[in-house]
Amino acid sequence: MNVQLILILLLVLVILIFGIQCILQLGLRLDAGYVLGFSIFFDAVGYFYKQYIPVNSFILLVGAPLLFVIIALFEKPDILREMFSNEGLWLWGLFLSYCVLSYAWAPMNSSGLSKELLLIIRAVIPGLYTYILCKRYGKLSWTIVALFGLAYAATHLLFGQYSSEYPGRLTLPGDNPIFNARISLIAAAVAIWGRNIPWLLRLVTLGAALTSAFATQSRGPVASFVAANVLILAYILYKKYKNGELRNLKRYTAAIAGSVLLAAAAAGLYSEQLGQWIGSSRFTVLFSQSQLKGDDNFLGRMDLQIRALESFQEQPFFGSGLGGSTPPVQKEFPHNIIIEMASELGITGLFMWLAAYLFSLWSARAHPVLMVLLIQSLGCALLSGDFGFNYEYMLIAWVSLAFLRTGHSGEAESSEKSSVSYYRI
Repeated sequence: MNVQLILILLLVLVILIFGIQCILQLGLRLDAGYVLGFSIFFDAVGYFYKQYIPVNSFILLVGAPLLFVIIALFEKPDILREMFSNEGLWLWGLFLSYCVLSYAWAPMNSSGLSKELLLIIRAVIPGLYTYILCKRYGKLSWTIVALFGLAYAATHLLFGQYSSEYPGRLTLPGDNPIFNARISLIAAAVAIWGRNIPWLLRLVTLGAALTSAFATQSRGPVASFVAANVLILAYILYKKYKNGELRNLKRYTAAIAGSVLLAAAAAGLYSEQLGQWIGSSRFTVLFSQSQLKGDDNFLGRMDLQIRALESFQEQPFFGSGLGGSTPPVQKEFPHNIIIEMASELGITGLFMWLAAYLFSLWSARAHPVLMVLLIQSLGCALLSGDFGFNYEYMLIAWVSLAFLRTGHSGEAESSEKSSVSYYRI
């Protein structure tokens, strides 16, 4: 261990001790947005971490917030009792337990457990950390999450490379352009839907995140982003229409119409350049069905998915076991998380997963930003994802459970009130 590494570790230790003293002696309320932003956009931190410290970066992901979580539990041990009464945590726990059980009938060389461990480290543990801090301090600032997202997008734009493995696609060293696009578009969704974010930060984050995402030329994440945002916008407008609130939007009619006209004029002015850019990019297949059907990437994934569906037909109820349809047993992932789970966990696992996911979505129904992130991240996993590496939807799902409105929330500060307070700060 060299002197530089020792000094870095000492600096981290001093920061942690100072933070703990502030919480304990000054009675500060720790904002859960720090843990959520740190966890979702961790790869920006991990990129610099790997430059200087030759130790697995997951130690930092799990270990850095742990002391603050322990303090929160010691200050309010009732949180543990409240967690055991949260139906959503039980549903996700049962699903993950079934995944472990399915390893009993998986092929001998399956890597199923490593996939689940990755999901637990990247999603479940950070989700629980955020959940506990939300329940203890009642603070989750989307401004802080947006700042982490801006840092990630900036890191990708500044330090990304165009490698021979992914020609024409900006990628952080050692990463995948699809992953970079997924994470940057989470920052974009937060910038659009997060409440109380200053407008300057909102616009800068949105601009940087969209630039970062489009630079990867990853089609699935962009399609998921557009679909999720349009869907939630339609849902909100429908709710406002039912509640008779749409008439309040009349004051913004002129501004909206003006924005649409300016966008149309800009599109017409630069139509030739836009056409050339789209025509020379990988996004062309999104506008041409004939090109999509001839796309090697699309055809290759369809073949993998057909094989996974054939495996599901052979063992429909319990599947082939976790890892049975993915490497190293098979050559590639099916690139669709539903088909992958159906083939490996069967109808039983798929039903348990769906119940847990829908419960988390229902828990987040009063918070558009969480709903968008849940649907958007799942959409990425449906178009180009897999069970282990597509962890974002499960992280958001566990966080959403902290916003569950219940009638027996006396232990956790009165559910609806605390849900509102998370947003207001």
